[in-house]
Amino acid sequence: MAVDLRGKPFYLDDKGVEWVEKTFASLSDREKVGQLFCEILWDRPGSEPEDLLTFIEPGAVMYRPFPGHKMWEFTRRIQQNAKVPLLIACNLERGGKGGNGGLIDGTYVASPMGAAATNDPHYAHELARVACEEGGACGVNWTFEPIIDIDRNPENPITNVRTFGSDIEKILSNAKAYIDACRENDFVTSIKHFPGDGVDYRDQHLMSSINSLSAEEWLNTYGYLYKSLIDYGAPTVMSAHIRQPALARMVNPDIKDEDILPGSLSKELMTGILREKFGFNGLIITDATQMVGFTCSMERRKAVPHCIEAGSDMFLFTVNQKEDVEYMLEGLKDGLLSKERLDEACLRVLALKAMIHLDRKPAVPEESGLSVLNNEDHQKVAKEVADKAITLVKDKEGLFPLSPEKTKKISLIQITNERLPESGILPELAYFKEKMEKEGFEVSYFKDGKYPGVDCSIEEFKKTIDLVIYFANMKVGSNQTTIRITWDDFLGESSPKYVHDLPYLFLSFSNPYHLVDVPMVKNYINAYTCNEDHVDAMVEKLMGRSEFKGVSPVNPFAGLWDTKL
Repeated sequence: MAVDLRGKPFYLDDKGVEWVEKTFASLSDREKVGQLFCEILWDRPGSEPEDLLTFIEPGAVMYRPFPGHKMWEFTRRIQQNAKVPLLIACNLERGGKGGNGGLIDGTYVASPMGAAATNDPHYAHELARVACEEGGACGVNWTFEPIIDIDRNPENPITNVRTFGSDIEKILSNAKAYIDACRENDFVTSIKHFPGDGVDYRDQHLMSSINSLSAEEWLNTYGYLYKSLIDYGAPTVMSAHIRQPALARMVNPDIKDEDILPGSLSKELMTGILREKFGFNGLIITDATQMVGFTCSMERRKAVPHCIEAGSDMFLFTVNQKEDVEYMLEGLKDGLLSKERLDEACLRVLALKAMIHLDRKPAVPEESGLSVLNNEDHQKVAKEVADKAITLVKDKEGLFPLSPEKTKKISLIQITNERLPESGILPELAYFKEKMEKEGFEVSYFKDGKYPGVDCSIEEFKKTIDLVIYFANMKVGSNQTTIRITWDDFLGESSPKYVHDLPYLFLSFSNPYHLVDVPMVKNYINAYTCNEDHVDAMVEKLMGRSEFKGVSPVNPFAGLWDTKL
C-alpha cells in the first residue's frame, strides 16, 4: 500500500513532503531499519539516553515515569545526537502524572473513566491538554492514548478505569476530545489496543488474549470506533497482542485455528482490516514486544521481521537491541521482510515526524517551559474533574451526609494491591483519616481493633464502632490475573459481615465493580482515581457540602441482581 504523504492523517505541505523524501533518500537500509524501532528509557541508575544510539538510531523512544527536568535533559541529549529527530513517547492517559507512564512531578488529573464520569467530553479534552502541555515541556510529542477499549467485562484486569467506559458513543466523544487537544498542541496520538481489549478476562501482557466477538458484532462496536477515529484523522494505531478469530476468518476463510495470530502479528487484521477495509494511511505500532502475548506467538527471530511484513510500521521495545535489530536485518536479507514494506514503514515514521513539524522546529523546548509542571491552572482542572466525577452508586440507608453526631467512631479498612510504604498504609488513606479527624470524627484502623468472635462479642464490637468505611484502591494494569478482593483470612473478618448490625460504607478509588465482592453493602461510591484531589472531593461530598455529580460510564452492578439490593 503506497503511503500518501499529503493525505489523511499526515496532510504534509510541500516543505514537509520535501523533507520526508530527502531524508528517506539519505538513509541506508540499516538506518531505515533503525527508524522502525521505538525503544524504552527508564529512570534507573546507569540508564543513559546515548546508550540507545550505539548500535542503531531508533525512530522513537518511550519514557517510563521520570522527573520532568531529567526527562527534558535526556530528551535534549538524545535529540542532539540523532541524525533524524526522534518521536518521544509517553503514556499520558491521566494527565502529566499517573498511570504507568508520564512525569513523577506532573499533574495527576484523573483516570480516563474518571474524566468520562463527569459526563462532559470537555474534561477528556482538559486531561489531554494538561498531558500535552506538561509532557511537551519535557520534549514529549507522542502519547499512546486515547484508549478506546470497551469495558465490557468486569473481570478484565487491564481495561477498567483505563477506558472511557462501556458506552460506544461516550467512548467516541471522549476520544475525539482527547485527540482534539493533542492536535492543538502538535502532539501525536495513538488509538489502542487494536483489535480491542475488554472482552476477555485475561491479560495480554501474560498471554495472547482473545476478543471473541463475532465479526458482525465487532464491526458494530470496536470496528465502529476504529473506523470513526481513523476517519477523524487518528494518526497512529497500536496493534495489541490480542487475537480476533472471527475477523481473521472473515479476511481469510481458509485460515487454520493455529495460524490465527494476535493483532501485532496478524496480516489479516493489520493489512486486511486496518489498511484495506478501513483505509488507514497512518502508522501502526505494535504494543510492547517483550509482553508474553507477543513472545509466545512466534519464534522471535521470525516474529521481529514478520510483524513489519504483516503491516506494522514500528516495533515497540526490544528484548535485546542488538539481537532484535539483527533479526530485522536478517529478515530483510532472507525475504521475511520485503524491501517494499521496509520502505513503506520508514516513510510513515518520517511522515509522522513531519506532521508535527519536527522538520522545522526545535525538537526540545526551552528549559524555562518546565514551569508549567503542576501549575495552578492544571491543579484547578484536576480538582474540577474530581468534583464532577465521583459517583454515588448505592445509598440504601440514608447515611449521607455523615456527621460526628450520628457516627462518631469510624473504623477504616484498607483494600489495595498497591506497593505499600513502611507504615503499611496507603498515603491517600492516611490523608483521608486526617481529613475525617479534622471533621470531628474519631478514626481508627480496623486492623488495630478487636474482632467479634475472636476478641469480643458483637455487642461489644458495636460499642466501639459507629461506622465501618472501606477505602479501596485496587490498581489496574499489566501483569495481573484479577482485581477481585482477597480478604485477609479465611473467615473474612474484615469483610462486611455485620451489615445488619452496623452501617458499612464502601469507597472505591479505582475499580468501579467492587460490588461484585461486597453486594451486601448498602452504601457505595465510585471515585475512579486515587489521589489527594479525589480524597478532598470525597470528604466534601460525604459531609454534604457538595453534591454527587458523577454519572457512571459502566454498569457498577456488573449485571448481577444481588448487587442492587
